[in-house]
Amino acid sequence: MTLVSTKKDVKKIFLTTKTKINNTIDSKIDVIVSPEFYWVRIFDIPVKTEAQARHVLPTLFEDIVNEKVALTYQVKKLKENQFLCFAFNNKKIYDALKSSGLNLSNIVNLYFAQNECEEFNSFKIDNCSFLYTTDKILVKVPDNIAQDSIDLSRVLNNIKLTSMKMQIKLYNDVLTGKWHYPLYIIFSILIIVNFIRYFDYSSEIKNIENEVEKIKKVKQLPTSMIQMNSILSKYEKNIRLEKRNRDAISFILSNDKLNLKSLSLDKDELILEYLSVNKNEVENFLKKEFKNVKILSESLVLRVGVKL
Repeated sequence: MTLVSTKKDVKKIFLTTKTKINNTIDSKIDVIVSPEFYWVRIFDIPVKTEAQARHVLPTLFEDIVNEKVALTYQVKKLKENQFLCFAFNNKKIYDALKSSGLNLSNIVNLYFAQNECEEFNSFKIDNCSFLYTTDKILVKVPDNIAQDSIDLSRVLNNIKLTSMKMQIKLYNDVLTGKWHYPLYIIFSILIIVNFIRYFDYSSEIKNIENEVEKIKKVKQLPTSMIQMNSILSKYEKNIRLEKRNRDAISFILSNDKLNLKSLSLDKDELILEYLSVNKNEVENFLKKEFKNVKILSESLVLRVGVKL
């Protein structure tokens, strides 16, 4: 049984490969599409706008998608130079909607489940299980993996849909001949506008590439991205360690009530020496931030080891 909820006379349906409508639905419908019907990835792209990012998506999805047909791409900007990117086969979703028994003319909008179900870590519907990965990507999984999942049908009514809709074409014959010529004119105008924007974006992307090459030459950086990534990986670990050490020392120095005599770093251990202090007071302070604290020697000078 396919599960439906109603809100403001518009019913919600979660579309999976198993969705079947057992009775006719005459009201308007919003469809949330499961990740079975699209590919989604988070890409770092050195552009400013979603339109510019969409221009390079066919290349980025090339090694991920093995579909032979043309795909539709959509983009949602997450932060500077980072985008949530979608690719889907328009016909595959259209065929699934038709085979489900839905009346296509009643569909108001379609939405990506990736965006609409973020408040649930994992859920089940239509005998299918879904969960969000550590990268916040919604995927379909075997039932034994998504244990303790909620039944989405029970909360479907409470989902507040986002503003990002699927840009999908529903090929139902609702257009009569009198609309053809106005539509041809509108599409022609859109094509011309898109061509202008395409050349504009192409030029802007080319300028970005040229600026990147200039920076590489000035800074004497490798031209290959593989070499660049290798250099970055080499220094990332050192940066993380330096940040960890800096944060640890900053915390220790934040307590000016304790009389810190000296501080030294031996690999991944800080050696601290306190003068005329209470042992318990020192331990209680350090254990707020560090798990491994041990007293190395205790006399007039309290010597403490802190494992980072």
